[in-house]
Amino acid sequence: MRIVLMIWMMVLAAAAAPAGAASAKPADVCKIEKSLFKSNVQQEGNVCDVHIKRSDLKVSLMGRHLSPELMDLALGATFEHTDPQGAKGVVTGEFALLEDEVNPVIDALRKGQINISAVHNHWMQQEPEVLYLHFQAEGDLASLSHTVYHAMEAVKHQGTVH
Repeated sequence: MRIVLMIWMMVLAAAAAPAGAASAKPADVCKIEKSLFKSNVQQEGNVCDVHIKRSDLKVSLMGRHLSPELMDLALGATFEHTDPQGAKGVVTGEFALLEDEVNPVIDALRKGQINISAVHNHWMQQEPEVLYLHFQAEGDLASLSHTVYHAMEAVKHQGTVH
């Protein structure tokens, strides 16, 4: 039943797409993000995803050193372009931070009118302790992108940002 439903969804999606849409290359809406975050940007439609692995953090969980990917040790932000001109949009993000990095990052985000939605841990028995800071905002994408970039610069280990 699930396979039949998936096939129907693909047929309906193909029928709804305008002719030639499959071969059309999407516009590069991530120009601002790519200029700031370089090769750390992936585009899907009107969404620009910035993901910078925190390879500078050597963290153990339950006494065992684990990979940054497993523990989601990264600085991440997602920008969605919400108007045809690409000037307005929304940003959401999550940064994995050491305790002494949290306040400087919050200060940088608030300076650019980006709201902090959560600060919490993901894991117990972690050394050093990593806190995950979530944020969100809506507005001018150039301003939001620059604010997030400056918040990343506030992270003590800047080698991960550039």
